Amino acid sequence: MIKERIRQTLVAKADQEYEQELRDKTPSYNAWFRSHEERLEKKYAEIDHTPGNKLTTTVVRYSHLRNYLLSGKDKPDIIIAADDEGQLTPYAVGMICDCFAYNQDLGLLYGDEDRIDSDGAYKDPWLKSDWAPDTFLSTFYFGSIFAFRSSELLLINPGSRRAEDYESRAALEADNKEEIEARRSDLDEQMSSWIYGQLCMKLAQAEGGFTKRQGDGCGTFPIGHISEVLFHRTNKPVLWNSPLIRDSLTSRYSSESASTRLISIIIPSRDNPEILDRCIRTIEAYTDSSPYELIIVDNGSTEENRRKVQKILERHDETGASMYLCENSEFNFSKMCNRGASVANGELLLFLNDDIEIRKPGWLSYLSEKAKLPYVGAVGMKLLYPDSDIIQHAGIVNLRVGPVHKLQYLKNTDELYFGYNKGVRNVIAVTGACLMVRADLFGEVGGFDEERFAVAFNDVDLCYRIYEKGYYNVVRNNMYLYHHESFSRGDDRKDEVKSLRLSNELETLLKAHPALYGVDPFYSKYMTQNPAETRFVIDVDEEMIRQMSSHIVKVKELAVPLRDSWTDPVLRLGVEYANSLDEWYLGPFARGSNKGYYVKGYSFVINADNAVYERILLLRDDAGKTWSVPVQAMYRSDIADNLTDQKNDMLTGFFTVFEEDTLPEGEYLVGMLAKDRTSRQRLVNWSDVKLRIHRKNDITDGEKTDAE
Repeated sequence: MIKERIRQTLVAKADQEYEQELRDKTPSYNAWFRSHEERLEKKYAEIDHTPGNKLTTTVVRYSHLRNYLLSGKDKPDIIIAADDEGQLTPYAVGMICDCFAYNQDLGLLYGDEDRIDSDGAYKDPWLKSDWAPDTFLSTFYFGSIFAFRSSELLLINPGSRRAEDYESRAALEADNKEEIEARRSDLDEQMSSWIYGQLCMKLAQAEGGFTKRQGDGCGTFPIGHISEVLFHRTNKPVLWNSPLIRDSLTSRYSSESASTRLISIIIPSRDNPEILDRCIRTIEAYTDSSPYELIIVDNGSTEENRRKVQKILERHDETGASMYLCENSEFNFSKMCNRGASVANGELLLFLNDDIEIRKPGWLSYLSEKAKLPYVGAVGMKLLYPDSDIIQHAGIVNLRVGPVHKLQYLKNTDELYFGYNKGVRNVIAVTGACLMVRADLFGEVGGFDEERFAVAFNDVDLCYRIYEKGYYNVVRNNMYLYHHESFSRGDDRKDEVKSLRLSNELETLLKAHPALYGVDPFYSKYMTQNPAETRFVIDVDEEMIRQMSSHIVKVKELAVPLRDSWTDPVLRLGVEYANSLDEWYLGPFARGSNKGYYVKGYSFVINADNAVYERILLLRDDAGKTWSVPVQAMYRSDIADNLTDQKNDMLTGFFTVFEEDTLPEGEYLVGMLAKDRTSRQRLVNWSDVKLRIHRKNDITDGEKTDAE
């Protein structure tokens, strides 16, 4: 009885401490921005602003912009256009002038923005991608602020007025009336359409915004993006959308243009005749205007299943054309796709999984309408889980830990991050489950890499190579297909051999594209690097790492061995990164000045009050010696959202940074010890992740060459 009272007292104390820690560690954009702004202003003060200060500038509100540009008055070097409702940040004008001064070829740029509420708190950050032509055609993502050189007006005709109209009193009076009516937070369609479709569209065209990027490697973006908040709105923005520019350069969906190009649909498949049949039947049912051929590539189905596939294709051949390529071989997705492409007759190639199900007409035309454009690379489509409204794929984002599917597992009916899941978006990569590309471009980049990416990341590698050639990859989130994911190969994480192969191919991917390590021009550098967080949220982890790096923890060898009886799967452990700080910031085999090792992930006890547990990271070498490392708790709502029977589960994340010379060289299995502070219970579990401790001079010349 007394013991139970003591325990209840300890539990209550642990819960109170947890609540305080939760308040301290719950992410807040307002707190993040204020801290970030302090560092930004210090950094800004160290820059030489002399070239930028030589440029003359003016700020013109959107409701005044048209009349200002048509007034015939002399213009300054730089015109900054801003929404009527809100204010520029203190450093906005200076940053804009500096950007133009240090980039002489730049004629147009835009910046990020957020909202400031009536209490002065910052909210709703809109952190934008670098120039994304197809995103621009889908929505006016310049938002509340953009700027351009006044000299650029000589390249365009921003209005329909004649010269004599400038001198017409009646015209000026009409303009003034129109301007007064437009002075409200939601600009009327006529004003929005002029700014979006007449001015910015023509400026973007003049700057080469709808052509392939030029230059070596990834090329340079023709339109500038200052990836800092330059404007504080006083209300949440209402996006201006594509109907304003339906007559633009590249237009929208066109069934007429789609019907002129043969499309080769290449479907790798093995021993899945029923699934393949469903895929083909839905292709037949929902494809009307686009001519296509089917190419089924089989790497070794049984004789019975081959006969079933042949019957399926015989039925299809009554109305269309098909080929069946069959060869017994180990699974190599890249090789199968390349083989299909080698016999394809189409101008456009569509690589499609056999577990895709189509339920929307016009899907193929929507893909080809973008893929045909000379500046566009690979084109994908939003994928939903079967018979649901849950997103499986809406575009790939490139994080430091590798590519991830953003918005996965979220509801498509919700408008997610300024309509990201609804429009057409430029992304760094799309999934090979549905990927269309021009046949000539596929040949230009050398097709899929059969040697290095036989199973995983072949689609991402292809898209990265296309991006590095200067093309823009596209995901059409304004249309969706259903994807019965992993029917063909199963889940790669379910057995150790597949998991190891996946890890090796991920490392190969990172090494193959060193310039893209942790770089995604279509994903803000201030967004989270957490692969488990599929929403667009600020990266508070980086601030914690920065603080932790100045207070590196000590690693201790365990004096008393762990008891076997403590090992229990009720303690769940997921390790998302375990490597050096140098590699976290710079990539594989990088050597910089970031000393120490960084481990992060999540851990929780099933059906328990997690506030009562103290977590300690474990590192075990091949000889069985074990070291303990203190960890910091992290806010992880993404984990808590998927838990049902746990109490106090918002701080399930953890991370730690420790000195590089603490442990001997070698590999260490990562585990976790959870100590119940209200009893003698101890729980241990181990991941399948190993941390490699190495010295900065232990990398061979060959490895250095690979990283260069």
